Amino acid sequence: MARARFTANRAGIAAVGRAEFIFRELEHRADRIRFGLEAEAPEDTREYKRKIGRDRVPAKTATVRVTARARHSAVLEFGSRPHVIEPKTKKALAWPGGRHPVQRVRHPGTPALHLLRNAAIKYGGGR
Repeated sequence: MARARFTANRAGIAAVGRAEFIFRELEHRADRIRFGLEAEAPEDTREYKRKIGRDRVPAKTATVRVTARARHSAVLEFGSRPHVIEPKTKKALAWPGGRHPVQRVRHPGTPALHLLRNAAIKYGGGR
């Protein structure tokens, strides 16, 4: 039986991994995810939709990242546990439509919407 010897060209493989055409393809897919996420994002404050972005990650391999940088992005993605809300500087909490000011509110938590994950699954596949 003949033996073959194989030596990987690690530098060549790494260079191909950082090639511009690879980045373009990844950016194309990331843009599809981003536009799909913007279409399905909640309209309440529009902050979430405005702060969706895409950027290249400086790494040894081609990496493109889709991010949601709104203050409440993590709560929308992962949800929140039940918690108590108390005033920071005043003696009571009040809001439009509330019957009267209160000293604390027991928030029931927020269910996770997994917006970014669902957009990546729905829009991130191949062409």
